[in-house]
Amino acid sequence: MPDSDSNLVLRTLNGDKSAFGQLYDRYARLVRAICRDNTADLSVAQDLAQEVFLRAYSKLGELKEPGSFGPWLISIARNVGREHIRSRSRDRHVLAGETTEEFVDEKSEEQIDRLGYLSDAMEQLDEQERLALHVYYLQGEDVDEVKRLLNVSRSGLYRLLARGKEKIEKYIKQRENQ
Repeated sequence: MPDSDSNLVLRTLNGDKSAFGQLYDRYARLVRAICRDNTADLSVAQDLAQEVFLRAYSKLGELKEPGSFGPWLISIARNVGREHIRSRSRDRHVLAGETTEEFVDEKSEEQIDRLGYLSDAMEQLDEQERLALHVYYLQGEDVDEVKRLLNVSRSGLYRLLARGKEKIEKYIKQRENQ
């Protein structure tokens, strides 16, 4: 059975660097997804995610409740994202409409369009819906873990998932009918 966040935090605070590595492995995809919401550039999102983990590691001693590491880390990721957006808005050299280079395997034009629609649809969701869908469906976390991370009730989580899916389906249908 994997160690709890609380146990890993306490081990890290006692000098066990591998324990923080386990926390990193557990949350890296989620943190990158949050950071990706704040930039159109995947490499910038990866840099932001590294910043999140550096801050978390350096401020780990300030975490009052070791069992709340996940929500605490999410709040750090959100703050780093906000700082990035503010700094970009001050940077007069950043061009509007910057896009990321997409890796395209050998996908059909239709598949590429649908993936683009899905990506666009995800951007239309509010942050809670996007995170719920990402953590539950893409990371495969169980309901209890997702509701703990997002600090919502079970029924609240199911509402977020249902709303998110409905919005995505509606957006994709509208795009395909254009």
